[in-house]
Amino acid sequence: MCSSAVLCDARCLATLVLGVGEILIEIVNADCTTAFNSSEFDVMITDPPYSEHVHANATSQSRGGGTRARNLGFDFLSANLRHYIAGIAGKCVKRWSLIYSDIEGLHDWKTACELAGAKYIRPMPWVRWSMPQLSGDRPPTGCEFITCYWGTQGGRKSWNGPGNLISLNHTCLRGEGKHKTEKPLDQMLDLVTWFSNPGDHVFDPCVGSGTTALACSILNRNFTGVEIDKEWAEKARERIYSPLSDRDQDRYDRWCKSQEVQWEERQRLKKHTAKVRAKLDENNA
Repeated sequence: MCSSAVLCDARCLATLVLGVGEILIEIVNADCTTAFNSSEFDVMITDPPYSEHVHANATSQSRGGGTRARNLGFDFLSANLRHYIAGIAGKCVKRWSLIYSDIEGLHDWKTACELAGAKYIRPMPWVRWSMPQLSGDRPPTGCEFITCYWGTQGGRKSWNGPGNLISLNHTCLRGEGKHKTEKPLDQMLDLVTWFSNPGDHVFDPCVGSGTTALACSILNRNFTGVEIDKEWAEKARERIYSPLSDRDQDRYDRWCKSQEVQWEERQRLKKHTAKVRAKLDENNA
C-alpha cells in the first residue's frame, strides 16, 4: 500500500464544483519523479515523451513553409522517467494504467512495467491521420499505441468500453496554439469513460496541455497531474477554469455524437450475444 504523497509548494490547485458533485482537479508544476514518489490512484492515463528516434526525426509541413525539422519542445523519454512511470503503474495504481508510446517503445515499456509489478494486458493502436512520408521512399507512420496494464487490485478486470473495439480512430489535432503532442479531447473522453468510473482518482505524470484533466472534469473524475514545464502547467490550469475553446467544443460535440453510435452498437451486440447463447443452450439440451 502506498503512503500519501508529499507535494511541492509550487503546485497549482483547482477545485471544481460540477453538476454531479464536487471533484478535485490538481495540477502540479514540478518534476513528477520528485514531486510524487508515492500515492494511490484508481487509474493512470499518461502520454510521456517518445523515444530519441522519434524526437530526432520529427518534421512538420505547412503551406508555403515547406518541410522543416520539428522541435517538440521537451526532451525524449529518459530511462529514469520510464522507470518512475512503470513504478507508479505497478505499485500505486489499483486498476488500469494506459501509457502512450511509439511502436519501437512497446517492448521497453512492457519490460519496465512488468518488472515493477504491473500486469501487461495488451496494446491498443491509435490509427490516426498522418501526413505523407516526405522522403517518398517508405510507408508513413500510421499509428501510435496505448499500452494497457492492470494494477495492484488484482483479480478480475473490468472496463466500460465496447467489446468489439480493435483500434482508436480519432483524428489527430492540427493547427497552431496547441501543445506539440496534444491528444484530441474526444479520444481522452473515451479513454476516461472506458477505463474509469465516476468519482475515481486519475493520475497523469505528464500533463502537457491538460487534456486528461479536462476530460476528468467533464466526466466527474478526480484528477492529479504533474507538468514539468511551468508555462504549460499554467495553460493547463487556465484551460480547466475557462469555457471550452472552439476546438475543444468541436471535439466534445463529436464525442457526444459518438456516444449515441456506441450505445446503438452495444444494444446490437447484446442482442447478437443473446441469440448465440440461446443457440448454444439449444444445441447442448
